[in-house]
Amino acid sequence: MDSAWFTQRKALPLMVIACILLAVVIVKTRPSMQHEAREEFISTAKVINVNQYSVKPAIKGFGVVKPDILFEAKSEVPGKIIFLHPQLKDGAVFPKDTVVIRIEEEDYQSSLKQAQASSSYNLAKLKEIKVNIQNTRVELKLAKAKLKLAKKEYSRMKALLKKNLVSQSNADAKQSDALRLEQEVLSLTSRLKTLPQQQRSLEANLASTKAASSSQRRNLERTTVTLPFNARISKLYVENNQYVTQGSLLFSAQTTDKVLINAQFPLLQFRTLAKDFQVEQDLIRRAFQSGFSSELFTDLGLSAKVRLSENLNANWQAKVERISSSIDPKTRTLGLFVSVDKPNAQIIPGSKPPLLEGMYTEITIKGNAKQFFIIPRDAIHEGELFIVNKDNKLERRLLKPSLLQGKMALFEEGLSVGENIVVSDLFPAIPGMSIILTEDKRTEQAIIDWVKQEAKP
Repeated sequence: MDSAWFTQRKALPLMVIACILLAVVIVKTRPSMQHEAREEFISTAKVINVNQYSVKPAIKGFGVVKPDILFEAKSEVPGKIIFLHPQLKDGAVFPKDTVVIRIEEEDYQSSLKQAQASSSYNLAKLKEIKVNIQNTRVELKLAKAKLKLAKKEYSRMKALLKKNLVSQSNADAKQSDALRLEQEVLSLTSRLKTLPQQQRSLEANLASTKAASSSQRRNLERTTVTLPFNARISKLYVENNQYVTQGSLLFSAQTTDKVLINAQFPLLQFRTLAKDFQVEQDLIRRAFQSGFSSELFTDLGLSAKVRLSENLNANWQAKVERISSSIDPKTRTLGLFVSVDKPNAQIIPGSKPPLLEGMYTEITIKGNAKQFFIIPRDAIHEGELFIVNKDNKLERRLLKPSLLQGKMALFEEGLSVGENIVVSDLFPAIPGMSIILTEDKRTEQAIIDWVKQEAKP
C-alpha cells in the first residue's frame, strides 16, 4: 500500500474506528472477575473494668517560702552598745524573750530619777495646797461667824450710844472690830478662790512630771532589746561598743513558728475545685462580707500539703490561710496563701530539711471527696477513650476528663461501671473492629493503690 495514502486526510477516522473495535474485543474476551470474601480484622488489647472511687479532687501550684513575720529591729533610743549577744549572727536561732542587745543606760537612769524627784516635789506641794484650802475654808467659816457677832455687837452699841449709855469710843471700837473681821472674810474668800487655781497648776505639773517619769522609764526599758518571738537572725548591722542613733537598724529576724507560701494556681484549675463550694454559698457570702479566715477554708474541706520541688519525699501538712486579693494579669493565676506551723520541729536530718526563706515548693490543695471514674491518663488518645462494648467491638468515645490528677484522669460522667477501657496501644483503632480482651489486673491494682495514696492526709 502506498504510504502516501496514510497521510491523506480521510485515513484518520478509519484508524479511530479500528482502535475502538480492538478495545471491545479485549473487554469481551477477558475472564470474569472473581470476588473473594473479606476477612474480618481482629486485634488483641489489654483492658480494665471501669469503677467508681471516692477521691479528693486536688490541684497543684508552686510558690516560694517566706517567713510569716519579718522583723527589723531598730534602736528606739540613742546610745552606745554595751552588750551584744555572742551568738547574735546570721542564721542563729533564739527563743522568745532572749536579750540580744543592751544600750548604755546611765543617762536614762539619771533622767528617770530627776523626773521622779520632780513628781515627788509636785505631789508634796499639791498635798500642801489641799491642806491650805481645807484650813482656809475653816478659817473663813470662823471669820464669818465672828463678823456676824461683831456686827450684832456694834448694832447694840449704836443703840446704847443713842441713849447715852456708852461712850463714842466704845461704839467706834466695836465698829473697828466689825470692819477688821469683814476685811478678814474678804481676804480669806479671795484666798479660797486663788488656791484652787494653784492646785490645778500643781496637778498639771504633777501629770507632766509623771509623764516624764513614764517616758524615761520606757526609754530605760528600750535600752534592752529582746526578741518578741522565736526567731532566726537574718542579718546583723551593728557591733559591740558602737554608738547608735535613734532609728538605727540593729538586725533583721524572722519567726520560726510559721512560714507562708503564696502558691499560684491556674484559674481554671481552681474553678474546678471551687465547683464543690456551691453547697456553701451562704458561708462564702458571709465570709466575703466579714472577712476570710483560715477556719473558713477548713469548713470548706480544703487541706494543703507542701513539698520541696527538688525533694518530693519531704512534705509538710499545711493550712490554707487566705486568697490573694487579685489575679496575676500575666499568668492568669490565683494566689492562695498556705502556712506551715513550726517547720523546724519537723526536721529529719538527711531527709526533711528546714523550710527556709526562698525555697521553691510544690503545693497540693485537696477538696472534699467525690465519686469519680478513674482512668490512667495514657489511656486517653487525643481526647478519646477506646471502649470495648458487650459484643467485643471497639468504640471510640470523645470524653473530656473533669480533672487530671497525677497519672490519672478523673471523670464525673460519660462512663458506666463495668465498661471495658483499652489501656494498651491499639493500631489501627477502627470503630467496630473485633477485640480479643486481656484483663490488665496490674493496671487495675495500680489504680486502687493510687486511690489509697490520695486518701492519705
